[in-house]
Parts: sequence; structure tokens; C-alpha cells
Amino acid sequence: MKARKRHDEDSPTYVDRSDASDADEDASIVYESQSSQSQPSFSTRKSEMGIVEEIYCENFMCHRKMVVKLGRNINFITGENGSGKSAIIAALQICLGASARTTHRGKSLKNLIRNNDPTEQPKSALVRITLFNDGTGTDPFRPETFGKRIQVERLIRAEGTAEYRLKDANGRLVSKLKTDLEAMLDHLNIQIENPCAVLDQENAKLFLKGDPADKYKFFLQSTDLYKMRATFAKIEDETRVRQEVTLKHESRKIELLEAAYEEAQKMFKNAKSFSHLAEELTAVKHRLAWSFVHAKEVECDQMKRVYEELEARADAHRAKMETHDNFVQKLTGEQRELNETLEKEQESISAIQKQQQTLKEKQRALRYPIQTKEAERKQMQRNIRQYQYRLVEIEKEKQKKRDDYQAYVSSLESKQARAARELAQLQEQLDQAHEEKNHLESQEKINFDAALDELNDRLDNCRRQRQEAKSEMDRIQSRIQAIRSQSADRLLAFGNKIPHLNQLIQQNLDRFDDPPIGPLGMYIQLPERFQHLALTTEVILKNVLNSYLVSNGRDKALLDKLKTKAQCYNTSILIAPRSRSKYSGLHTPSGSVADHALVSILNVEDPNVFNALIDVSKIETKVIFEERHAAEDATLIRSSDGVHFQRNVSEVYLPNGDKFIVRGGNLAYIVNKTIRHARVLSTDHTAELRHLEGRLERLQNDYETLKRDEGKMIQEGNEMNRKQKAQEEAIKEVNRRLHKLESDFTRMKNRQDLSMDTSIGDTTMLDEEKQEIEHDLKQCQQKLLELEEQLAEGNPEIEQIDDQIRTLRQDEVRIQARLEELRQETMAVYQQLAEAKAKKLKSSQNVDRYQHEANDKKQDYLEMARQVQESVRKASTICPRVDEDLKPPAVYNNQIKDLTHRMNVEKAKFDHMDLDELELDVEEKGKKYEHKAAQFEKFSRNVDRIAAMLSERKMKWEALRKEIAHRTSMGFNKYMIKRNFAGRLKFDHTNQRLDISVVANDAHKTKLSIVNDMKQLSGGERSYTQVALLMALGECIECPFRVMDEFDVFMDSINRTQTLKLLIDTAKEEATKQFIFVTPNDLSSIKEDAMVKIQKLLPPRDR
Repeated sequence: MKARKRHDEDSPTYVDRSDASDADEDASIVYESQSSQSQPSFSTRKSEMGIVEEIYCENFMCHRKMVVKLGRNINFITGENGSGKSAIIAALQICLGASARTTHRGKSLKNLIRNNDPTEQPKSALVRITLFNDGTGTDPFRPETFGKRIQVERLIRAEGTAEYRLKDANGRLVSKLKTDLEAMLDHLNIQIENPCAVLDQENAKLFLKGDPADKYKFFLQSTDLYKMRATFAKIEDETRVRQEVTLKHESRKIELLEAAYEEAQKMFKNAKSFSHLAEELTAVKHRLAWSFVHAKEVECDQMKRVYEELEARADAHRAKMETHDNFVQKLTGEQRELNETLEKEQESISAIQKQQQTLKEKQRALRYPIQTKEAERKQMQRNIRQYQYRLVEIEKEKQKKRDDYQAYVSSLESKQARAARELAQLQEQLDQAHEEKNHLESQEKINFDAALDELNDRLDNCRRQRQEAKSEMDRIQSRIQAIRSQSADRLLAFGNKIPHLNQLIQQNLDRFDDPPIGPLGMYIQLPERFQHLALTTEVILKNVLNSYLVSNGRDKALLDKLKTKAQCYNTSILIAPRSRSKYSGLHTPSGSVADHALVSILNVEDPNVFNALIDVSKIETKVIFEERHAAEDATLIRSSDGVHFQRNVSEVYLPNGDKFIVRGGNLAYIVNKTIRHARVLSTDHTAELRHLEGRLERLQNDYETLKRDEGKMIQEGNEMNRKQKAQEEAIKEVNRRLHKLESDFTRMKNRQDLSMDTSIGDTTMLDEEKQEIEHDLKQCQQKLLELEEQLAEGNPEIEQIDDQIRTLRQDEVRIQARLEELRQETMAVYQQLAEAKAKKLKSSQNVDRYQHEANDKKQDYLEMARQVQESVRKASTICPRVDEDLKPPAVYNNQIKDLTHRMNVEKAKFDHMDLDELELDVEEKGKKYEHKAAQFEKFSRNVDRIAAMLSERKMKWEALRKEIAHRTSMGFNKYMIKRNFAGRLKFDHTNQRLDISVVANDAHKTKLSIVNDMKQLSGGERSYTQVALLMALGECIECPFRVMDEFDVFMDSINRTQTLKLLIDTAKEEATKQFIFVTPNDLSSIKEDAMVKIQKLLPPRDR
């Protein structure tokens, strides 16, 4: 145990992608190592460049993530079959450039990506090795770029592509080119396809079962002789092609060039006869060149005259512009003075207007008291008129009262006699009504109130039960119809309006950013073996089954409108961005409880629906158990502070929909009272349909019974109401008649008791009112006189203010007249100024136009002068200036055409070439012929030299092959002697065969005991023989590391122990090299050593 803790850092390390809940499990992936890396270094000899320090795999074959750190000398990797040992060797081969077929693990690289997890398929795999590069001189590979370590990565993608990455010691990318990888392998002498350097399982088995030809081929490949021979063969084929094809082709070219050279010489001799035409043509061309110069000089003189004329026009208009400018400045000054005068007059008017406003405000303040008194006088006059009118009305009312009193006195005597007779009749009728009332009250009164209240309560209860029964019947009938329709349209399980809503969604798909997904229950499948959990599943998911999933707020707004149109008001909408993959790293319960989680039960293919169920319903933390006791035992943790769920468990459900949860350390059990049958996820609705039909029949019987009882109670209540109403109406009639008689009797008696009414002719109140009005009238008249006197006096200050305002208005009119004159004068100056500016602008435009044209003409003139100079220069290069009278260029062009035609007629005889061209053609063809002949001679000598060198190299290769075969045979015998055997390798290089002979090293053994067929040896002896041959071949190669996979495949324990000892001893002798041995067998026989490192892989996860 101490050794295990001490060497954990040297053991393979797995890095799991799962969440923190798996930390305890991952911590157990530590493998026992017998390495002694922490001990002092065993030797001062430095390791060779290119040994492997670390191998990293991610999603490669069976490994999710793994790091293997290797020692610099001897490394043993062991583990059970299927633990991934050979995957480490395959990672080494793939990373260093080998193909998938070379590893014998697949036909394509994408087959090497880990795929043992159906819920999570990686998109790529990554392998990386770290090579030692710490050395001096030329041994390390580009140390200035890579440093002391070289990291080689190979990324393998699921679509079948891959790429290399070469990084320095710090992990920085240096190159992605395979050529750089091959250069590194060649520099470090790493032979990844050499079966002796890297021996995998298939090559090991092939070697044991192979025939002598296969063994000879293995010998050539292991010693790199096979590669050298292939290179020689390729060079030999290329040399033969050069001799047979290229040399013959080039010889034919030389013959053609020689014939062309002789033909050109012949044509040059014949062409000298028409040289005088060329001299005449040259003279005409000279005159043509100077005729062009003369034409340009004439044109240049004309352009100069035009330019000077435009300059003169521009100067004339510039003088006019200056005159107009002076006039504009003068008018501008006059306008400025007028504007200042206008501003002063305007300020005077503003001051006068301010004075007027001040005087008006003062006048308004002085007139306010007078206006108040005037209003008060008008009010006094209205009051006087009202008082006078009221006095007249009072006199009329007094006269009317006097007339009414006289009429009342005359009619009083006859009224008293008639009232006495009427009073006696009323008394008799009143006595009769009292007797009838007493008779009715004396009868036994029936108490209807309590009976009616009880009857109404029973009737209301019956009606409520009937309505509830009707509603339940309608609901059950609708559910039965929906169940029967589900076979044709499953959407009906989510509601009768859902098919219409889905139809609207399909019609408006182009308006959505992403198509809505829903109802979500359509995307959820419950396996057949979990169909009995459909009720519980629907209780957990609740309204999520009927929900729709959209990707943004705009789609939700559009779907809300479609919901309203389809009248699906109870359908909810979820918003979540779209994803192409399901959530990974779910927080599911650990152990066997994870199998009971709802996320493990449901089958949801759509990743968006799956992620929505995780986000909304937390299906990874809700578990379902068949039985309550088993659920409590599996999920609850009981402690001193109460009850708790185990990690990642939030609720526990039973098949009937009941659940229990933990609150504050207490266990709470909640019974399902909402859903009795599964409607969406269940595939068999027979039981629910049978239950609903039975319940519907019972409800129909109850509904008919309640309807009959309701009719009886209504009839009984109507009868009781009729009787009660009749009794109440009789009593009300008697009371009404009695009350009327009493009222009439009292009114008649009071009228009879009244004496003579003297108030009819009383006018006292009117007289008092008259006196008050007359008093108020006198006060108003007195007040009116005082107000009129005050108003007659007036206010002299107001008149003075009126005079001042009148004077200011006259001043304002006078200044306005002056201001108008100034405005007209200013307008006249403005018009003159505008005209002057227009003339100035026009002159300025003319100046600009003529100056612009003059500048353009000047540029044209300068350009033409430059062209004239250039023409003179070019013509001077042709010949001196011709001073004779020159004709137009067209004349010389015609002469040139005529001469050219005559020369072409002559040239037709010599391929249209003149004498100079023929002479040049002779020189070129002569040089081509000489150059090609020299090249052919040199190429022929090189081909002969290469053939001679190749023959020499092949002889040296055969000598090297013989020497390596001899050394290998000696080495093989040396290793076989250690096992008390004698071994011999018989090489037949002619037939390419390798025979192995083995005999036990005993005195009584004879030649007949020699074994030439490996199949005659035991499994352990064959494996040991293979190891001996591999170690002998290994002495002939210079690879910095060697790998052997399952070298002891058929060995028994004795042979294995001796083989291991042989491998370790041999490896220690080559301390600068690295050895990696992979075996599934026990390594307990190996003693702990500073040069030996053992790493053991965990068994596969499925065991």
C-alpha cells in the first residue's frame, strides 16, 4: 500500500468527463506500479533523443481520457483483456503517422473514435505523445524551435478527416505539416512501421504462424533492408526508363536541330540578293519620322496662339470685375448707413409704444374705482325696481284674502250638519270591520315558513347534484369520444382544439424563425415494459405534455395569436434556444437509483424536447419505484437530524401517482387526487374506457332519480305557496279596509270639532313684509343718490393721461411716415446692390471660364511641346534631321506600303524574313543545336554513372544483408543458449526464405532432434524463440524505443519468467534506449528496480 501511494504520480491517470458526483469512483482508478522513479538516477548515460515520455488519449478506442507517463528505460504495461493496453500502442502508432490498417484496429481512422456510450457520441478523438528532445549537438531535432520536449498530436474527426499538430515544450503550435513530422521521424530515426521497433498483436501472431517466406520478409522489414531494396528497385526502374525512352527521344531532337541549322544557313546565302530594297525602305522611314515631327510643330504653334488669345480675354473681364466690385462696395456702405438710421427710428417707435403702454396701465388703475361705483349704482337701480314690484304684489294678495274670508263665512253652517251624518255612518262601518278582523285572527294559523325553508333547501341540493351529475356525464362522454378518436388522431388526447392549432401552425410555418415543437407529449415515448408507469409519468410532467416549444419571443407572440384563433387557451408555451445535442453531465442519482430516474425511463429522441424536460420538470432528479418500502430504503438517509434524500433525488413517486418528499428533515406523503388514468402516454385505454362507461351508466341513473325528485318537490312547494298566499291576502284585505275606515273617521271627527277658521282673512304677515320692503327701498334710494353725486364729480387725472396718450400717438404716426421713406430708399439701394453683385458675379464667372480654358489650352500646348520634343528625340535616334521640304506622312506611308509589298514578295521565298532576321535565325539555331548536344552528352554520362553507382550499392547492400544475417544468427543463438537451447538461422537469399532450427542443448541430442518447424515446438518455446529473434534483430536497428505487445502469448509461467529476465537484462545493457512491453499476464516475478516501471490498467467497466 505504501508503494502504491508513493508511485501514484507514475501510474496511468484517467480523467472522466462526468460531474463531481463521480469523484469517488474516479479516485479509485489508481493502478499499482512497481516503478522507482523517485529513486536516484541509475546511470549518468543520457537517453537517446526521441524516447516517449508520455502518451495521452481522449475518446480514443475504449479510453475516454487517459495519460500514461513512461520511464526512460524499461516499461511494462499490464492489465486484463479489454482494459485498453493495445489501445495505448495503437495511439503511439497513429500519432506518429501510421494508418488505421497498420494498427489492425480498423479500416478507417474514424473507427478508432470511442463509441461505447450510446447516450454520448464524441465528435472527435485526440492522441498526443511527448518525445524527449533534450540533448546537445545535432542529436535533438530543431531544439531552438521545439525546446527539450516535442509534443505530437493527431486529431481524428468523426467524418473521417484528421490532422497533425507539432508543438513545442510549452504546448505552442509549431507546425501542422506531415512533412515536418516525417523530417522529425527521420532525424530521430523513429521507425514506426518497423515490426521489430513496434510489434503489435497481429504481427506477433503472424510471426509465430508464418512460413519461412513470411519470416524472411519480417527479417528484411525489421532491419530496414526491405525499404533499402525497394528504393534501389525504384531507382533502377527510373534509370532504365531514362535509358530506353529519354535518351532516344533527346537523340531524335538533336538530329532535327542539326537539319534546321543547315537549312537556315542555306536560306541566308540566298537572301543577300535583295538588300537594296531594305536601304530604300530605311530612307523613306527616315523622312516619315521627320514628317510627323513637322506636323506636330505646326499644330503646337496653333495651340500657342489660341492660348494667348484666351489669356487676353480673361484679363479684360478681370478689369470689368474690379470696376463692379468698387461699385458694390460703395452701395454696401450706403445700405449700411440706411440700416443704422432705420434701427434708430425703430428704437424711437419702441420707446413711444412703451410710454403709451405705461399710461394706459395707469389710466386703467384710475378708472377701476369709478367702474366699481357704476356697477354698484346699476345694482341699486335693479333692487329698487324689485322692491316696487313686490309692494304691488302684496296689495293684490291682501285683497284676495279678504274675498276668501267673506265666502268662507257664508258656507260654514251647511257643512257642519252634513259632517255629523257622515260621522255616524263611518262609526258603524268601523265596528263591523273590527269584528271581521277578530274572527280571522281567532282561527288557527298554519305555519308555512319553516316547511317552505326546508323544502327550498332540499330543492337547491337536488338541483346542484343534478347539475354536477350532468357536467360529469358531459366530461365522461367527451373523454370516451376522445379515447375512441385517438386511434385516428393522437393529437385529440391533448384536447379537441389541438389538431386545429397544429393545422394553423403548418399553414404559418414560413412566419416562424424556427418551427414550433409540440405538443411535447407527442415526442415522448414510454417503453412497453414501463407502460404501467404512464399515470405517474403524467403526474410528474403535468402541463408540460400539452406545451409547445419555441425559440424566441417573436415566435411566442405569433403562436399566442394562433392559440387565440384556435381557442386553445389552456395550452402553455415554453421558450428555449434550439440545440442539436442533448444535455450531457446530468445530475442523476448514483448507483441503482439512477435506473429509476424518469430520465432513464422515458425515450425522448428530440434533443430540444429532452432539454426542455430537464429544465422544466427536472426529470433527472425524480424517481419512480414499484413499492413504497423499497423506495424509502433506496432513497432515504436517516440520521440524528432527521430524514434526507440521497444526492440528486428531489421527489419519489409510486405507480399510482402518490409521492413522498422531505421537508425540514420530515417525510411527507402526498396522495394523488388529480389524475386517475393516463391519457397521453398510455397505449392501452381499455381499462379507462371500461371504467368511464360504468361510471357514465351510474351517473345517468342518478340523474334520472334526481330529476324526478326535483319535480315532486317543485309541485309540493307550489301547493304550500298557494295556501299561504290565500291566507295572507284575506288578512291584508281586512287590514286595508279597517285602516281606511279609521282614517276617514278621524278626519271627519277632526273636521267637525274645528270652530270657525279666522286665519283665512288674516293679513298680518303681508303687512309686516310690506313694512320691511319699504324700509329697504328708502335705503337703496339714499345709496343711489350718493353714488350719482360721486360719479358726477369725475377724475381730472384721467383726462390728463388721455391728452398724453393722444400726443404720443401723433409722434408715432410721424415717425412711421419717416420710417416708410427710409425703407423705400433702402429697398432702392438694395436693388442697385443686387444688380451690381450680379454683374460682378457674371464678370467673375467669365474670368474663371476664360482663365480655365486658357489653363487647359496652356496644358495642351505644354503637352504638345513635350510631344514635339519627344518626337524630335525619337526621330533623332533614327537619323539626323531632314531639312528638305517634307510631304505629309500619308505620302510616305504609301511609299512604305509599296516597298514593303515588294519586299514581302521577295521574302515569301525565305519565310517572310529579312536578311537580319535570317542571319539571327542562323545564329539561334546553331546555338540551340550546340546546347542540346552538350546537354545530351552530360545526361548520358549521368545515367551511366547512376547505373554504375546503383550496381555498386546493390553489391554493398547484399554484403550488408549477409553481415546483418550473420549477426542476427549469432545473436539468436546467444539468446537461445540462455534458455539451454541451441538456435540457428538459415538464410536463403536467393529464394528469400528464413528457416529457424532449434534443438535442446543436451549431450544426448542428435541431428535428428533438431526442430525446423516452429509448429513442433510448444507454445512457450515458440514465444521464447520469437522473443530471442526479436532481441537479436533489435541489435541491428537504431530506433530510440522498441515496443512489444503480447510477446508471451503462449508461454507458461517458467518460460515467461525466463523471457522477462532476458528482456530486462538485454534492455539494461542498452540503457540509452527505451523498451515498452505490453502483456496481460502476471508480472509478480519481476523485482523492483530503478530502471523498471510497471503500470497496471483497471479492468473494463462492464466487469
